[in-house]
Amino acid sequence: MVVVVPVANPQGANSKVCPITQAKAFAFLRLGEGMEIEGLEFREGFANELFDYIVTPKRNDALEEAFDLGARALLAMDGMSLEEIVEAMMFRELDEIE
Repeated sequence: MVVVVPVANPQGANSKVCPITQAKAFAFLRLGEGMEIEGLEFREGFANELFDYIVTPKRNDALEEAFDLGARALLAMDGMSLEEIVEAMMFRELDEIE
């Protein structure tokens, strides 16, 4: 599974989620069985990429492009790190945005 998370400052697994409009980079997390992080890559955008989920702290964020790419959106609490987001996904603690 591939999860995209907009971040204001790419700092590895400690990067914090931010709204898409404030993102300086997008973390692409490749998750394996048991929600283990198998890969982490930062990119400038997510246009024309294939991914399963995008995570944002803002329910009314600019998600149209992600939805057009077939991704689903999850709502995280503001300031969550990538590690915290993965842990929350493991326990199904993030609400889906429709």
